[in-house]
Amino acid sequence: MNIYKFHSNPDELIGHTSRNFYFGDEAEKLILQGKEVTKNVVGDLYLTGTPITALPDNLTVQGGLYLTGTPIAALPDNLKVGGGLVLSGTAITALPDNLTVQGYLHLSDTPITALPDNLKVSGNLWINSTPNLDTNNLPSSLVVKGEIYK
Repeated sequence: MNIYKFHSNPDELIGHTSRNFYFGDEAEKLILQGKEVTKNVVGDLYLTGTPITALPDNLTVQGGLYLTGTPIAALPDNLKVGGGLVLSGTAITALPDNLTVQGYLHLSDTPITALPDNLKVSGNLWINSTPNLDTNNLPSSLVVKGEIYK
């Protein structure tokens, strides 16, 4: 006897769960559908090469966040990333003041003009091929526990 009831359209069920988190692939589908992500994301969130232009406010990704090659131009307030944050090849020009990155931060090939005060990066920081950033104009309060690559 089958005790499970299956839904005729499983896509409608994405995001409907009693868990207090989303897996990365679930969050990806919600974000690309323009739906709100109100729970923490467990694992990595891969949005590389997607048409994403914005992320929800107060987003927490417990793994890495990969946005390479997307048209996104700004990050949301209160973004927390437990792994690496890869913004290579995006149109990002600034980072929010309250950004938390527990892994590496990859800013190569972005038009970013400055880093926020009090930014803490627990891994490496890549600013190579970033014409507006130089190791001479980084904020004095910047903390990078790994290496800075220019």
